[in-house]
Amino acid sequence: MSLIKEVEITLKRLHPAQQQIWNERTRFNVICCGRRFGKSVLCEELLASPEDKTNGFTNGWPVAYMTPTYKMLADPWREIQDVFAPLIKKKNEQEKRLEFYNGGSLDFWSLEEPESIRGRKYKRVVLDEAAAADRHGKLKDIWTKIIRATLTDFKGDGYFLSTPKGKNNYFFKLFERQLAYPNWKSWQFTSYDNPNLDPQEIEDAKQDLDPLTFAQEYMASFVTENLDAWAYCFNPAKHLKPTVLDGTREVYLSFDFNRNPITCLVAQHYGNLLKPTIRFIEQIKLPNSDIYKLCDYIRIIYGPRLYIVTGDATGKASSALVQDNMNYYTVIKNKMNLTQGQMKVPSINPPVKENRVLFNSILHNHDVEMDPEKCKGLIFDLEHARVLPNGDLEKMDRNDPTQQLDALDCGRYYFNTFHKHLLRV
Repeated sequence: MSLIKEVEITLKRLHPAQQQIWNERTRFNVICCGRRFGKSVLCEELLASPEDKTNGFTNGWPVAYMTPTYKMLADPWREIQDVFAPLIKKKNEQEKRLEFYNGGSLDFWSLEEPESIRGRKYKRVVLDEAAAADRHGKLKDIWTKIIRATLTDFKGDGYFLSTPKGKNNYFFKLFERQLAYPNWKSWQFTSYDNPNLDPQEIEDAKQDLDPLTFAQEYMASFVTENLDAWAYCFNPAKHLKPTVLDGTREVYLSFDFNRNPITCLVAQHYGNLLKPTIRFIEQIKLPNSDIYKLCDYIRIIYGPRLYIVTGDATGKASSALVQDNMNYYTVIKNKMNLTQGQMKVPSINPPVKENRVLFNSILHNHDVEMDPEKCKGLIFDLEHARVLPNGDLEKMDRNDPTQQLDALDCGRYYFNTFHKHLLRV
């Protein structure tokens, strides 16, 4: 409880790990923590700071809360207003600024346009999801050239909170600053350190995720093993097996619409919905071809059977590459005599970063088989695809058909359409 201006505000009680950070804080603080540790509650306490009269908007000071993207501001912006509504004198929705009756203020900033922060003065800055803010290695410049100066006038303090993203980023460098600078302090807490979380929920997530993702997201580890490999859980000894088409089951087709080659991945899955066996039968690549010939190939090789289709969402757009101004999926539906119910085409393609977790979790936790002879393109992509430090997929030579990652895309689309439920976090 805190009595401010004769208005009673109820804040959530800090759990022991959060309280430790509060008790041991210094001028510059780096908090590395697992999912659901309770960052939002800690951020609220730091920004309001009702028990510390030397800081916080409840004591008349200007403070700022920052996130990597504008979208990430939405929930904190709403929650702060709900809790501190009696104290708010003025709200600017466009500038995301709150002014309080006691003279304090709270600015919400997206780091997508950090130059806008120049010229401001703050007593405290809280940067949430700091590792994610290091897109293209920009966090160092944002901190040293922009944010740091905002703390000069009031000799303010700073807090960097985040789940880790490996060691090849500025958040990790900030985490290590305590080794050389006495006014820097770092903490590392796992999701288990939040006593308000049911430990069984974390254990359930562990069963869904691959080891690297669990170590990073829940154990707050600065993992480095296979960090640059997109398919870091691909294991030839485990996943390469001769596959045979089961004529009694549905055949799943996942398309990617490169001009050259045009590609389709043929798959089947069966067994328990939450513990399926997944078979990649063949990856079809037709150089110097088109969607009409690809459909003819599938009909000749696999014959009439129950097909379920997914793939690249951009294939829904009309294209000059097909006849009669039809889109790719209309051609597939007509050429292969499919019903609308057999077309499972997504509205948008899955984001590469999020899809990477799903893909590797399935490779690690489920029975995935791919034919070593008929899926050579997919195998090549899984062995060679790399990611940049910010998590984006490294661009390969698009003029080289062996480097277009089209087979990987087919696999991504297939997993996202039919097996997304296997990742429940």
